[in-house]
Amino acid sequence: MEKRDIKVAIIGRPNVGKSTLFNRLLKQRKSIVDDFPGVTRDRLYADIEWNGKPITLIDTGGLIDEKYIPEKEIIDEVRKHVFVAVDEADFVVFMVDGKAGITSQDEKIAKILRKIKDKKKIFLAVNKIDTEKQLDLVSEFYSLGLGEPYPISAIAGSSGLADILDEVSKSSKNHKVISDEIVKIAIVGKPNVGKSSILNCLLGKERSIVSSIAGTTRDSIDTEISVNSKHYLLVDTAGLRRKSKVSSVIERYATTRAIEAIEKADIALLVVDSAEKISDQDQKIASVIKRRNKASIIIVNKWDLVGNKTSTTINRVEEQILYGLHFVNYSKILFTSAIEKKNINKIFGLVDEVFGNYQRRISTGKLNKALEDIVLLTSPPAKKGKALKIYYATQANVKPPEIVLFVNDSELVSEQYQKFLEKEIRSRFDFTGSPIKMVFRNKPK
Repeated sequence: MEKRDIKVAIIGRPNVGKSTLFNRLLKQRKSIVDDFPGVTRDRLYADIEWNGKPITLIDTGGLIDEKYIPEKEIIDEVRKHVFVAVDEADFVVFMVDGKAGITSQDEKIAKILRKIKDKKKIFLAVNKIDTEKQLDLVSEFYSLGLGEPYPISAIAGSSGLADILDEVSKSSKNHKVISDEIVKIAIVGKPNVGKSSILNCLLGKERSIVSSIAGTTRDSIDTEISVNSKHYLLVDTAGLRRKSKVSSVIERYATTRAIEAIEKADIALLVVDSAEKISDQDQKIASVIKRRNKASIIIVNKWDLVGNKTSTTINRVEEQILYGLHFVNYSKILFTSAIEKKNINKIFGLVDEVFGNYQRRISTGKLNKALEDIVLLTSPPAKKGKALKIYYATQANVKPPEIVLFVNDSELVSEQYQKFLEKEIRSRFDFTGSPIKMVFRNKPK
């Protein structure tokens, strides 16, 4: 089965309204919208439908002037990602600010686009034309040499925007539909542990901006990939910071996005720095994964930076990490080096294994036989002379596995005994990497 897929890149200098347009078309706030130049740095992808045709929008970072953001490294990376987006798109929407008029940055971008306009359709969208009285502002943009300008209003909507989408939807491009289940993977961790580098290694190409400046990735970047006929959705997220360090609205958005990514994912790849001790922030991220009942793999990155390794180093470090990340101490652990591309190729194999455990279902017969053995091993606790009785258990759900135990009085179940039961169940059935949701219910009388 095939469908028609059209890619549209939205480009332009900072603050012309690209992300506002992106969000309007999506009818949701997926891009961060802010008045500070340079907020959107990576490419963001999202699907919409127009006239019955699916269209993939690509929101790009503004082509930044050094006077706004001094880190030349990031400026160069943003420019590179913009032009990658232009290259892969079928259409380009070049946005300018009608109220501001033509700027030197607009002219520089137009000069580049004029070189490719014979190969790719360019729509010159003059934004912030919110009333008919402002239509006179559009005429000067003919001088950019990109054909007829389309007056649009990213905030209010406009016939010009509809005209662009109508023309886009007339074109089509075949691509295969991925109909199998997609495993959703959130790549999470505190800033600067190598999340984007790992993502780029997994994709085999640069997809997120990689920089040594903490906090480069501010938006969540979704990317579909197929490996050995299996399909995955990778989400590279902004690094989760301590609340005391979330000093701006932008950073608060980024932190929220990272938590949302965990919420929507099946599996969280929790990336930690092998050269550092497990921090409070690492633990907080692990607790978010646990509370959301998500499967997890701990990626111990930058293993190449650990010196004087012996035959026991890995075992010692693994023990320390599992102790520090006790919230998710059932996780698989993989030691990697994104720089050296060491063990990165093992991640998808581990994902398949953990996802299998995440949706594992144990028959009621096997579960109750195991429970019978566990109770014989250690008697249930008693409180005020009343002993806990476990009558039977059944698995009610998967993703995560949910085990419901029917008892005489659920208030007699202590946290310690619940942990004991989970540990014993794990020793009999392979739920490695997956949380187990334990529910105790009073048996109906």
